[in-house]
Amino acid sequence: QVVVAGSSFPLVPAQLPHKAFLLRQLDIMNVPVLTLGGDVVTTLDVTPSSKLEDFRAQLCEAVGPRLGNVTGAADLRPRLFHCGGELLPGLPFISAGIRAGSPLTVVVSAASRVVSASSDGTAKIWNPETGDCLQTLGVVGWERRATVQGGALKGGRQITSAAFSPDGKLVLSASADCTARIWSTQSGELVHTLSGHRRHLRSGAFSPDGALAVTASDDLTAKIWNVESGDCLYTLQGHSSEVSSAVFSPDGATVLTASLDKTAKVWCAESGKCLQTLHGHRWDVFSAVFSPDGTMALTTSEDRTAKVWRVESGECLQTLRAQGPRFTSAVFSPDGALALTASLNPVAQIWRVDSGKCLHTLRGHQNSVHSAAFSPDGERVITASQDKEAKIWSVESGECLHTLSGHADALRSATYSPEGKLVLTASDDHTARVWCAETGECLRTLAGHQDRLHSVAFMLH
Repeated sequence: QVVVAGSSFPLVPAQLPHKAFLLRQLDIMNVPVLTLGGDVVTTLDVTPSSKLEDFRAQLCEAVGPRLGNVTGAADLRPRLFHCGGELLPGLPFISAGIRAGSPLTVVVSAASRVVSASSDGTAKIWNPETGDCLQTLGVVGWERRATVQGGALKGGRQITSAAFSPDGKLVLSASADCTARIWSTQSGELVHTLSGHRRHLRSGAFSPDGALAVTASDDLTAKIWNVESGDCLYTLQGHSSEVSSAVFSPDGATVLTASLDKTAKVWCAESGKCLQTLHGHRWDVFSAVFSPDGTMALTTSEDRTAKVWRVESGECLQTLRAQGPRFTSAVFSPDGALALTASLNPVAQIWRVDSGKCLHTLRGHQNSVHSAAFSPDGERVITASQDKEAKIWSVESGECLHTLSGHADALRSATYSPEGKLVLTASDDHTARVWCAETGECLRTLAGHQDRLHSVAFMLH
């Protein structure tokens, strides 16, 4: 079945005679793919070592004309399924049990996109399937306002974060020049410049419905913006030090901010009023996130703790204590039952939220772990470290399943694709890399930035 932009075009593989074949490296298995009407879409000349990537262009070119004006072949993402399971990128067909006459199903959807944010003053949009840079988002002339210190560009227009809108049509970038910008994903054109902050922006995020954006700044405030008009709706004032992060709740009704004033605050997105102040940390609060259901918050602090809070009452439910230096990040699992912390120590930890008990300490990195994230199904974890490597771990056992090696400098972040098949890493070596989550194989290197990367993110759909 081919699915694109809500339309479906059923396809089924040809029914081939059942024969026994002795599979060798040079054996070629002809696998035609037909529509239900009997039209041949294409024939794949498959060898035991063939991979999905070998037929990506062929499948797109064959299926594209059948989709009319829905999308171009360059924007198609073919996925092959065998016996109910998906053939993963980088995995040889023979490993999935493909034999001559094996039934295959192809599903084609709009290609995924990746956005990266860099100290070189640009954000870039990439096709992770091909490694092509599709758009460079930047303002001409930013170099004149930046200075070089220690080989890296400081100040000026360095991009501190970039994220897609929920529908994938826009990108929000936050910059060191005191502004955020909204860009068109398709054309790369600047849609709005969000001006009003007086100091460096630390982050920017869209609301779940994409109608609003929130920015966090060193000017002690966060701001809520109307995405369509670019107007500032509310300035969230109340923190007495830099605001290190700001995010919307899953339902978009509230905003959660973290600050170096030792607190986090919950705000009403509709009125801009402060609803709760989360007191309890003894030092700077670096991050704050909502649980998937929006009822809890998770914060990290310089005081070497992470805390779980009840959002409605502001009550601290659990305190998670680091083994040594402070935590660098903390996130909830997709079901909200677990928390994952990364640390300036070379470890990450998995905790039970209801009891505060540490289930696993993930050891294996040789330097600080800068970020950690759950897979969409909650069964695995990805960590990114100063030691130039990322690691994939089993949540159930705490075992390291894969070490992702290849970057030439420290890793700043790592994340899973929405369907969990790919992993994306960002590095100080000026590149991002796309990896197969199942095998740990590097599939693409996204090269083109001229300075370190701060963050990378997949399009949400």
